[in-house]
This record gives sequence, structure tokens and C-alpha cells, in this order.
Amino acid sequence: MKTTFATQRNTYSFNITKNDVNENKKLTPSVLYTKMQAIATNSLKELEADKSIHQYLFKLNMLKNASLRDRLKITHTVQKYNDTEIVFSVRVSKENSKENPLICDAIFGFKLLDKVALHSAS
Repeated sequence: MKTTFATQRNTYSFNITKNDVNENKKLTPSVLYTKMQAIATNSLKELEADKSIHQYLFKLNMLKNASLRDRLKITHTVQKYNDTEIVFSVRVSKENSKENPLICDAIFGFKLLDKVALHSAS
């Protein structure tokens, strides 16, 4: 069965604010995870609303810290999609840095609970 999802790469940028950091002015991991998760699920909104997917996390690597006023770029790419699952690679890097260092990367997977639901998401 051919899916309706095309291979895609999407990017989202955000500034780290006072609400996103701890007392040391470093980005809290929970805020970063929430933003990464939101980007990964953004293209699956219809499936999520129908309760047709179940999310799981393959891998999460925290490589560096980000600080107050840093601007981060989150990029997600569809790695795999078929009748039973969709897998996204998510990378976070500093946007306002000359060397653009990688902050974090993760692999999010979504099990499709209803095979028909994949076609309804287009």
C-alpha cells in the first residue's frame, strides 16, 4: 500500500526566553523535548485528533546546553513511513552561532493504529 506522505524536511526556529530556562539560565530539557515533540507531531494532527496513532521515542541524545537568548532551529525529516509506522529524525542546533553546533537529536516514531487513517491525513 502506497502512503500519502512525501519525504519532507521541515524547520522551526524559536528564541529561548526566561520561561524556558532554569536558575542557571540554561534551557530545561523538558521544554526542549516538548518543542521537539510538537514539531514531529505537527504533520500528523488529523491522525492525532482521531486517536489513530501511538507515539514512542527511539532515541534522545542531549549533546550540548543552550542558554537564555539563544535562537534554536529544530529540523525534522521523515525517515520511514509505511502502513504501520512513521519515523521522524529531529535535530536541534543553535541558529545564532557561527559553527551552528548540534544541541540535541532524537528519533520519534508513531505506530499507526488504523491503516486507513494514513490516507485520511493527506
